[in-house]
Amino acid sequence: MNAQAKTINLLLYDGNLNGVISIEDSSWNSGELYSAPRESVSDLLKTDACNKFGVYLLLSKDMVYVGQSSDLAKRLSQHIIGKDWWESAVILTTKDDGLNHSDIDYLEYVLIEKAFALKKLDCDNKKKGNPPKVDKFRKVVLEQYLDEALFLMQLIGIDVFTDSKSKHGRSSIVSEKKLLIDTLDVSQKLSAGVRAKKEAISFLKSNGISLEKSVNYSIFHAGKKAFWLNPNVSCVEKDWSLILNNTDKNELIILHIPKNSLSIASDKIKGLKVRKDMPKRIDLRIAADSMIDTVSKTDFSKFVQKRIKY
Repeated sequence: MNAQAKTINLLLYDGNLNGVISIEDSSWNSGELYSAPRESVSDLLKTDACNKFGVYLLLSKDMVYVGQSSDLAKRLSQHIIGKDWWESAVILTTKDDGLNHSDIDYLEYVLIEKAFALKKLDCDNKKKGNPPKVDKFRKVVLEQYLDEALFLMQLIGIDVFTDSKSKHGRSSIVSEKKLLIDTLDVSQKLSAGVRAKKEAISFLKSNGISLEKSVNYSIFHAGKKAFWLNPNVSCVEKDWSLILNNTDKNELIILHIPKNSLSIASDKIKGLKVRKDMPKRIDLRIAADSMIDTVSKTDFSKFVQKRIKY
């Protein structure tokens, strides 16, 4: 039997892979997947998807926290504060808000089971979800929904639900897709935002640039005037590196910020401002031309260590 053709619609809210992404699949009925890096989660919360029933994932390369809610915006806002390990978030929902409480209980339960079996479940997921209460007919529909969702997650590089030893089926198809990405040279990856932070760090180290253990990364591209970052407030107490990727100029700007050289603003102290919705996160918007944080008016130009073209 020949494989069934499908179309995949991909919406890049920021024009590249480094911001909010929305994906739809012609084989997925009304299913929707939204993805965003941590620094763009505030933009993700503004999307229509966050007002629906669905499942959300907090992700690092090798770990996942699985949750579900009938109000994803509220739940994500409450739940992400205090977790520093995750790098991106994913929402699984539907265009018509067609999932119900039983559906999202089931989807959460199955995803937790998959991650637990692969030893990639965050330790905070001690509760293994609510016991599924769907009948055999609805279970078939939800299994089809999950099958497509897992495929699309693999397609954008999310592997926490994939057995790395698997050599067959869809995982091998996605591996071929990754090989296509791997054929891009460093400058293409950096300018396109494909695995950009990892590529930037590797590129800088190969050019003899040393970085601190605490590293934050942001990308600048057409349509934005500043590098947006939301580092943890604790970074000011450490030696700290910033990598700013100006894709307009194909340039990496490396900043070294010695510990305690900056402060968090308070009633008595001027300094970096925190986000009102995430008080453990600094709200940085560093202007690309002046290197001044437009939120706190802090001048970061004095911390610029080097600029490297790619």
